[in-house]
Parts: sequence; C-alpha cells; structure tokens
Amino acid sequence: MLMPKNRNSSVNPFRKGAQVEVSFEDEGFRGSWYTATVLRPPPKKASRKPRIRLQFDTLTDADEEERAAKPLRENVDLILVRPIPPRESRRQFRVDEDVDAFHNDGWWEGVVIAVLDGGDRYSIFFRSSREQIDFPESQLRLHREWVHGKWVPPLEDDVKDDDARDPLQQPPSKKIRLAEKT
Repeated sequence: MLMPKNRNSSVNPFRKGAQVEVSFEDEGFRGSWYTATVLRPPPKKASRKPRIRLQFDTLTDADEEERAAKPLRENVDLILVRPIPPRESRRQFRVDEDVDAFHNDGWWEGVVIAVLDGGDRYSIFFRSSREQIDFPESQLRLHREWVHGKWVPPLEDDVKDDDARDPLQQPPSKKIRLAEKT
C-alpha cells in the first residue's frame, strides 16, 4: 500500500509517534477533526481497509464521574486520518471563505459569514450543526483537505508564479481543432 507523503519530507506521516488529525463519521461529530498521536501505524502490506491505532490528545474515555480521565485510544480507519495541517502565518479571512474553528476540543468545518471588529473576530456558521458562533482570528485556520498526499487548496509557498496568474489571462496550453459538422 502506498502511503501519502508529507510535502516537505519523504517520512511517512502516519509513523509511530506522529501527530495526526482524525475525523469521525458519527452523528454529532461530522465536520470535526481531533488531534491524536499514532501508537501503531497501519500495516505495511496492503489490506482492504487499513486501520491505525491512535491516542487522542483532547478526547478521553473516562466517565464524567471519574477524576483521572485517560486519553481515548482507538483503532481508526486510515481513510479518516490525515497529518496535522502546517501552521500558517496570521491571515485575514473573507466572507464565504471555508475555515476550521477550534471549538469543543476539535477543529470544526465552517464558513465565515461576517467579519467583526475590523478583522480580529469572525462569525462562523457550522453547516453540520446549523450553529453560528463568533471566534477570534487565533482560533481559526483556512480549511484544507488532504488529497493524494497534498493539501488542497495548496499551501501558499506551493503556488507557482504561473499558478498565481488569472487563468483566463494565460494563453491556452494546448491547441485543439474542433471537428467540423457534416
């Protein structure tokens, strides 16, 4: 099985001890990502549904009555795991921009619906819960997906000069001839 590679390294992002984020398909958790540490990486030989053993950083398996909450440990389908997104410099977000907001011990997918206090705070709408909550800029990050071992949208330093130009202003890369109608 080919493992996705980190953009800056050939190191397996799902090796033992690596920090990762995990998404859940359970009701009430859709659209959220929680940080965890890899305890046991996925098997090296291919399997239909590879799993990975993780210990969560903010989720516990203790009942509320217990005093010493233990970090939750679970076997998770590899398809629900991604590397921790790289940190980016501070940025101003725009209305209608997809973001992740740190809320309830995890990163939740939302959309900016208003810029408040001159850009220091933002009103975020969460599609999954239909809630609207205000956040400081420090609790937000640009929403990205891990696709085939790369972040989408790409990280700013991944964008080439040619990619930054308006695609409508660039000459076509390939000429094609349309078939004439008969």
